[in-house]
Amino acid sequence: MKQQQKRAAKGPMLYVKFVLMLIASGAVGAACSMLVMGNTDGLAGLARQLSEGLSAAGIWLMAAGLLLAAAGTLLWAKAQKLIPKAMEDDEAYETADRTLCLSLALAGLGTPWLLFTSCLVFPGAFARWDGVVLLAGLALLILENAWFFINQAICIKSAKQLAPEKQGNVFDTHFHKDWYASCDEAERQRIGDCAYFTFRVMNAIYPVVMILLLVIGITYPVSALWALLLGGLWLVQTGLYQFRAYWLEHVKNKH
Repeated sequence: MKQQQKRAAKGPMLYVKFVLMLIASGAVGAACSMLVMGNTDGLAGLARQLSEGLSAAGIWLMAAGLLLAAAGTLLWAKAQKLIPKAMEDDEAYETADRTLCLSLALAGLGTPWLLFTSCLVFPGAFARWDGVVLLAGLALLILENAWFFINQAICIKSAKQLAPEKQGNVFDTHFHKDWYASCDEAERQRIGDCAYFTFRVMNAIYPVVMILLLVIGITYPVSALWALLLGGLWLVQTGLYQFRAYWLEHVKNKH
């Protein structure tokens, strides 16, 4: 009751806050536009230097993925040593489970990191026809991809030792579906909370990036492909969420 009264009291202020946020956003956008328009040459030079720097550092950033993979393997080894004891000790079980989660998180970051650094390494290396960088990048790509996948496989195997009811094989294309089906209600709730949190964060990031792209594109030539890529991803994410919600509420529940 008290919470409802507080919400009712805040009602008028919510609209005032919303209007102030719109005004502030417009002021920031105008300031950014003037800043960009007044420093076109400087921003163009900065963008060029940043692009060249990232391209030059690409092979080293890709190699840093080896540290990510090694850290994941070390965490898995630490958790694996605790599993025999974890079957009898709740504290050991919690430590092993937490360590496995960290190892699996690092393995999950591996593929995005590897693809990101590949985009930095290979286009520039092909343009310069730098054979050394191409061979080194290809070797790192194969090694890290295999290492991250192995880390995922051994982490899932260890997780099944802690929770034998878990189902799924990482070599099967239906692994995620099988794993989710074997989760209990609490685990599914956590998965849903993580997914919704990620959705909210990305819905805050996409408009900021798109506005920056718009402001910069007014005075500096920016490929329309960037707008297509970012806008397309945003539309896909939002569309999938909305249509999935509609299907669950109005289609699935009707049958």
